[in-house]
Amino acid sequence: MPKTAETKFVNSLFLTNLIQTQYGESEVKIKAYDVEPASADINDPYARSSMNRILIKYTSKGNPNESVITFVAKIKPTDGLLVEQFKKADVFDKEILMYKSVLPSMVTMISKLGSVIELAPQLIYSSETPSELVVLEDLTARGYSVENQTLGLSYDQSKMAIEKLAFFHAASAVMLSENGQVFAKFSKGTFHGEYKDKLNYFPDTMRTAGEIASEFDINQPMVEKLQKLPAKTLQKAIEAYESDFKGLKVLNHGDFWTNNILFKYQGNELMDAIFVDFQNCVVGTPIIDLVYFLASSPALDVLEKHRDELVYIYHETLVLLLQKMGYIKSVPSLLELQVELLKHGALQVIYALTVSPFLRTKDAQNTPPMQPTLHNPHQSANVKQVLRAHAPSIVAQLKAYEMVGLLDWGANESKIKGLMSRFQQ
Repeated sequence: MPKTAETKFVNSLFLTNLIQTQYGESEVKIKAYDVEPASADINDPYARSSMNRILIKYTSKGNPNESVITFVAKIKPTDGLLVEQFKKADVFDKEILMYKSVLPSMVTMISKLGSVIELAPQLIYSSETPSELVVLEDLTARGYSVENQTLGLSYDQSKMAIEKLAFFHAASAVMLSENGQVFAKFSKGTFHGEYKDKLNYFPDTMRTAGEIASEFDINQPMVEKLQKLPAKTLQKAIEAYESDFKGLKVLNHGDFWTNNILFKYQGNELMDAIFVDFQNCVVGTPIIDLVYFLASSPALDVLEKHRDELVYIYHETLVLLLQKMGYIKSVPSLLELQVELLKHGALQVIYALTVSPFLRTKDAQNTPPMQPTLHNPHQSANVKQVLRAHAPSIVAQLKAYEMVGLLDWGANESKIKGLMSRFQQ
């Protein structure tokens, strides 16, 4: 395959040094190599940086017979629409820091419990020259794969993902309790005041949902409530991201959904889950990851039947791990977690309308901009078409939210404004 501007650095010398450094082999001779897009099969719309799989055939002194090995190279773009955004953003720097320092520290902390738990692919190499890149192990070589985003995750897959997320969160919470500045670089997530001008997608999509809500199988009062939500969308989302959950802060993945979770099976038995794509990590309340995952990833029937159970499993696992790791601060109860989810129920509604339908399609053009620092003003989604296609599931979620009062935040604001106007002179 012809090399792109990003992959022109890949040559026999680079690959020889890579294998010798990583595997300690000598007299390495590259027989052949090929570079191909790594995410073409799974259509990962979040592979903003160039993702390539490098297949190498080589021999060495210790292994004279030809061997085949593959790596995945994630490369900062050098051309295209996102070049300027990457120059201004620090998402690539964040991901390199995650693989080089943060994730190994988490794994070391977890290993003190008596076993080694993998959280992410192994870092093979990282460099800032001649092109900013990260070389990772190819997880597919060990049997890991991404599930179908349109179908969603099964109960077992959702359960494993949420348990593994609890490991990620628990280790980060302990690290933060020991050193409050350990994650200083991860202070801003998707919804932050500095990004307001790059987050118009969310209120705009909420507004579109309100415009076509009369087509859905919902009553007129619900339609009117939906139409009052856009004005407060960003404020409510930012409040959720910046909330203080009983003093518990964790490092959130920030983009925790189906395409960033790889599963491994042995026969029909689900064995493990590993996470990828750490460009959007942010310190904050754990509901950032929890709400996003529940909105975007479990199959809709799993979400309907097992949502509360998944929240319980996450909390039970998190509490157990924090206790075992010697976390000295108080740990919120399950009831407090459930109250927190209700308190910031607006985020659930926002994700149900602006994220869930779009991540459950295969069209990368419809991907919501969860990384505002990589804002692409030229991207456009057929919002009405996607919302209409997912109308039955949207209606089911909206009716469930209405039953517990999660659609009233826009209406309440309107009532307050009405009361204020009555007394204005």
